[in-house]
Parts: sequence; structure tokens; C-alpha cells
Amino acid sequence: MKNYFNDDTIAAISTPVGKSGIGIVRLSGRSALSIADKIFVPSDGKCPSQFPTHQLNYGWIKDIDEVLLSVMRAPRTYTREDIVEINCHSGIVILKKILELLLKHGARLAAPGEFTKRAYLSGRIDLAQAEAVLDVVNSQTHIALNVALGQLKGRLSRKVRALRKGLLDILTQLELSIDFSDQDVEPVSRQELSQRMNRLWQDLKELSESADKGTILRQGLACAICGKPNVGKSSLLNALLRRDRAIVTPIPGTTRDTLEETVDLSGIPLRLVDTAGISQGRNLAEKQAVKRSRTALKEADLDFP
Repeated sequence: MKNYFNDDTIAAISTPVGKSGIGIVRLSGRSALSIADKIFVPSDGKCPSQFPTHQLNYGWIKDIDEVLLSVMRAPRTYTREDIVEINCHSGIVILKKILELLLKHGARLAAPGEFTKRAYLSGRIDLAQAEAVLDVVNSQTHIALNVALGQLKGRLSRKVRALRKGLLDILTQLELSIDFSDQDVEPVSRQELSQRMNRLWQDLKELSESADKGTILRQGLACAICGKPNVGKSSLLNALLRRDRAIVTPIPGTTRDTLEETVDLSGIPLRLVDTAGISQGRNLAEKQAVKRSRTALKEADLDFP
């Protein structure tokens, strides 16, 4: 596939910013190894451009941190470019200083999702697999994760390719029967073509239905807990969550705004929305709260009246 990047090399922090044991800064592009040579002090005297591919190497980033650096050489990488990953101690100061050092030596700050974009443009993954990367990261349940991993491995892509091939085969047979009707060519019978089309139609219906299920697994089912004031809506939310998330008092109108939390219901993400009690409203604040409750009820996939 055509190279869209020329000499551009990108860098980014690849782990959530915060305090933890390990943080990773990633570098991808033609200049990744040469940039790493300038900032990494190895323990054995070798520079990163001399390291074997797909191995961890101990050393230091000059005046910043003790790290493990890995070199992954093209094309056996996520982007099919040379990649360098720096495993350092995770902290906002350390991660930012390493990233700034990479940018100072010629890298460019990667745009959101740009590593996956390069993997797609290089032909390593297709569009369905690229979309699955985000689904894997955002999975809220084990079922959602399994579905996303299947898509990442190409399960959806294989189904689409098979459907496309089946449709092209039917189109070929139809064109053959039209364009060479006066030739000594025996076309496929109408009955067989009809059977093929029916099978493809069923496969397309199943694929469409699975798309609806996939949307539920990604976004979850919105479930609004609605009712009159002081009937136990917030208590029900706390019971389902098994923790005191919502304030509960004997005073009607304690809940003034919607409160949303997600629970794992046998692998299905269930977005529980606690609402203010639906009443006439004694003042402007209560009327606004009731308005939001009615909106939540209207937008919900499920409701507990």
C-alpha cells in the first residue's frame, strides 16, 4: 500500500496519565530509532538502532528516568513502521519530560488515534478492525470484550467479504446469462440463483441483527428509575449498585438531578439513571428536576415505573 507518511515520526503517551508503576511513551516512524539513539543511555553500550527487534533493553533516558526500552522493527509492528516504546515510572512529570524530549529531537505529537490510523492506512488492519480497537479499550463487560476481540481478529471482516463474494458470484452469473445468451454457455438455473440469494438475504439479516446487539454492548441499555417523590428510587439505585451512591433521606425532593451509573448485568452494560420524583413541582428548581426526569424516561431503553 502507498506510504502516506513520508519522513513523519509521531510520539505520544500511550498509558493513562496518573500515578502508577509503569507508564509508556510510544514513538513510530522512519526516524524512531535515530531519535531513540539521541536520548537513551544503554547499560551495555549499544544504541537502540543496534538492538535486536522485539526485545526489552535496560538503560536511562538522559537526566529523567530509569527505563526499559523496546525496539520493534518494520514491518512486524502495529503500524508497520519502526516503533520504539519507552517503559518508565508513571508520573505526569516523567511522562511529559520524556515526550517533550522526543518532540525536541524531531518527533511530532500524534493526533488522537493516529497510531491505529497508520495501522489502517498501511494495510495491517481494515476499517472494521480499526473500529474494534476502541471497542476493546472501552469494553465494560466480559461479553462486550469478547465481541470486540472477535472483530479485532477479523471475524466481521470475514463475514462481509464472504457476503460480497456471494453477491459478486450472483452478479457474474446474471451478466453471463444476459451477455452470452446466444453462446453455447450453460447458465446457472433461476432456481439455484434464487436459493443463493435467499441464503445471502438470511446472512445479511443476521448480520444486521448482530449490529443492534453490538450497539447495546458498546453503549449499554439506558434504564430510568422513575416514580413519585420519596418512593425509594434512590434506595433502589444504591441496592442495585451495592453501595451508597445516591443521597437518601425521608424528605421528598431530595434528588434534584439525574444520576447515572453502570452495572454489569450478566455481561450486558446496564446504565441506571436515578431521577427526581415526578410531581407538579413546588418551585422552579423542582420543576426543572421533573423536566429532566421526563427527558430521562423518554430517552431510556428500559424504565422501572
